[in-house]
Amino acid sequence: MIQVLLLLSGGAIGTAFRYGISVWVQRFMDHPFPYGILSVNILGSLFIGFFWSLSEAFAFSPHTKIFLFTGFFGGFTTFSTFTLDTMNLMKSGDYKLALFNLLASNILGILAVFLGYILGKQAVNIIK
Repeated sequence: MIQVLLLLSGGAIGTAFRYGISVWVQRFMDHPFPYGILSVNILGSLFIGFFWSLSEAFAFSPHTKIFLFTGFFGGFTTFSTFTLDTMNLMKSGDYKLALFNLLASNILGILAVFLGYILGKQAVNIIK
């Protein structure tokens, strides 16, 4: 039961952060390209990598991992919104932007996880 509560609370917090950041970025950029969702997915990937390395170094408990990785980051990053944004770009005829969104989200997301992991390892070395 505690695992479900951790998932729900982490997911709710992550979802609220996703909404707030994506809306803010999208308003700031003022462009039909979904910069808001792209930014939270890349930022989430960076943080996932960072906290992944911390979880290895500091042996996060299973409950902490459930709250952070499945709950918070699962609610913060979103593949479904990314795909919806891509489909909306295609539907409106913006095929180049749709392809850019597809490539940028995936390539930058993977790079961000690795960067976050490396930064986390460096942070662990400083802390220890």
